[in-house]
Amino acid sequence: MKGRIVVALSAASGSGYGLELIKSLDGIGRRDELRIDLIYNDNSLMILEDERGVQKEDLETFVDSMVHNSKMDHELASGSNGFDTMIICPCSTSTAAKIHSGIGDNLTTRCASVALKERRKLILVIRETPLSTPILRALHELSIWGVTIMPASPPFYGLKDPTGIDLQRSMAGRILDHIGIENDLTPRYRGEG
Repeated sequence: MKGRIVVALSAASGSGYGLELIKSLDGIGRRDELRIDLIYNDNSLMILEDERGVQKEDLETFVDSMVHNSKMDHELASGSNGFDTMIICPCSTSTAAKIHSGIGDNLTTRCASVALKERRKLILVIRETPLSTPILRALHELSIWGVTIMPASPPFYGLKDPTGIDLQRSMAGRILDHIGIENDLTPRYRGEG
């Protein structure tokens, strides 16, 4: 797969999902001429360091560019600059609600608005439970509009250690499945026979 993928880390717990995703895309990107742009904010970096011990400098090794969420003048904020896919991983329900309402008050929500208006692939990896009725309604409507909603609830089958990194890596694999990138990160359900 060739192209450009924008990954955004919102300030939600489960930041390892985003980490495992960009690590996976990094290996694929170097092989397949795939450009990876990472949008982050101060809180997402703080959560990532707290949950996984990873700092900004570590992330820089996995992506082609990193841009702060406050940089509204970045090229990605315009539909005239192409990217193929945007993945918000993890995606807070606040971010999802803003996207649903058409609020583009930071680079993440602006890029999501661009993805919607330009009919580009948009994936939201929702990391909250339970979900309130207003959020369920918003996610339902986003799905009708063509957005892929992927709650961060990876399968437990086939995992040697169904905790922590294995679960996050498995979710990264499921996201790659949805954008058409073959991978061996997710155990495949085989059934009984």
